[in-house]
Amino acid sequence: MQMTIANELIKAITSTSRGSTRSKQVQVGPSEIGGCRRKVWLKLQSAPSTNPNTLRLAAIMGTAIHTYIEQAFARQDPFQERYILEGEYEYEGLMGHVDMYDKEKCEVVDWKTVKKSNLTYFPSKQQRMQVQLYGYLLNKNEMEVKTVTLVAIPRDGDERDIVFHSEPYDESVAIAGLAWLKEVMEMKEAPAPEKDAFFCQHYCGFYDKSGEVGCKGKGKEQAVSEVITDHQINLAAQHYLEINEQIADLTKEKDGIKALFEGVSGVTEGGINISWQEVSGRKTIDEAYVGYFFEKHGEQIQYKQGKPSARLTIKEG
Repeated sequence: MQMTIANELIKAITSTSRGSTRSKQVQVGPSEIGGCRRKVWLKLQSAPSTNPNTLRLAAIMGTAIHTYIEQAFARQDPFQERYILEGEYEYEGLMGHVDMYDKEKCEVVDWKTVKKSNLTYFPSKQQRMQVQLYGYLLNKNEMEVKTVTLVAIPRDGDERDIVFHSEPYDESVAIAGLAWLKEVMEMKEAPAPEKDAFFCQHYCGFYDKSGEVGCKGKGKEQAVSEVITDHQINLAAQHYLEINEQIADLTKEKDGIKALFEGVSGVTEGGINISWQEVSGRKTIDEAYVGYFFEKHGEQIQYKQGKPSARLTIKEG
């Protein structure tokens, strides 16, 4: 394959990402607790990576934004009189990398880079558990923690789209997270896959299509029979169906109103412009003619395969 500047860029940033301290971390950290049990179990077993070519750009962009934020606060507080930046804390084998601790407010802050479309349900239950675990680690290292805060920074947005979530430090949430980790540590056999295979093949280092060494992800058969108990996911699924129904009803209503405007043009008393324009039809290739042409000249039509994408289906059972 010809080496393009895009290929060179991908090679450079992914190789650098693989060599980062966090990428080499072998301990299970707070960011993984409450996530996929299978992935955490494999990490605890020191299982080899079976999927080295995971997609990393979103994580790399997140790291770059974290670094910029660290530099920005360091300029404001160069001697860390108020802010402790990018601190590492350990207690009873659990290691955590805390983005920022505000001494004045006794507040733990964790930056999250997200897509704007993910803000509706920010923060997730796992994210809240993660930041509470950071508070727990600081508390056990004799640092007072009153508040934990998650800040969402959209990669595809601007300053106006930044949102945050703050809540009082609650040790019971952290204890629940530690209990979750203990349960996974005590499992004698690998727990069932929890994430869909399409997601795993792009983002999990333990993905293994064969399932012989790593994890092949959740297949269709498992997906249709497994009951989802996550309260937030259940609410979101119901909301999704309700929105779909509203869209269908509104589309029908809109089409009905549109019929009223046939032959009408001008400006309403309220200043609303109504007009019609002729729109050219979409140009498409005459497939029958192309097929005939190639067959006549003894050649085959060459097709370009697009990239696969995930199609979400949510419907009543």
